[in-house]
Amino acid sequence: MPMGDGDTQHARVDHVPGFPSERLERYLHRALTLPIRDTLVRALEHIPQAGVASDLGCGPGKEVAELLRRGWRVEAVDAYERMLHATQVAAIEAVGAKETAARLCCVHTHLARWSAPARSLDLIHAGFSLPFVAAVEFEQVWKNMCSALKPGGLFVGQLFGHHDSFLPESPVGSMNAHTHAEVVKLCGGFHVIFLTEEERDGVVGVPPNEHPKHWHVFHIAARRI
Repeated sequence: MPMGDGDTQHARVDHVPGFPSERLERYLHRALTLPIRDTLVRALEHIPQAGVASDLGCGPGKEVAELLRRGWRVEAVDAYERMLHATQVAAIEAVGAKETAARLCCVHTHLARWSAPARSLDLIHAGFSLPFVAAVEFEQVWKNMCSALKPGGLFVGQLFGHHDSFLPESPVGSMNAHTHAEVVKLCGGFHVIFLTEEERDGVVGVPPNEHPKHWHVFHIAARRI
């Protein structure tokens, strides 16, 4: 995985069909009020030392900044250039421009176009990003992630269940969802540290732009066998 210069590697990127502009804006406003994702913080307790990580769908970069603070080298991947810009700002605020240039690589691409060398990563974090991979592309994305992790490397992230309200609100096939049994099968090549299914009503965004939301989410941390 290339690192250095804090540069953004560009690929041809369009919008994400399951994550249109209005959904993006609600997410960004909400993200400003949220702490670092607890799933990542909990999972990092199981890693004895910093290594090389990819944050797939990095968003505004809170988790990337935390990984940099902890000494990691990080590849930040997102389909939205504004997210990568925010990530670079967050990284510089966290560790300074010199360390950001040395240890952060930003990649502007869809997750379906992402790959990394086999057994090159100690950690993959995908915070609420994988559900927005098109259904027909998800299997290959999962295979690419599994291939990229070293034995003992951690996957940390979320998948959606079929009851999540984003699914019927999105173009057909633009997202993917799973049953509990399917998630367990996906984790067949892993030692599961935690796998929690959550289903609840809530909102996305902040006033006055709140939007009702039914969440059906699997929170996962698993070590590659």
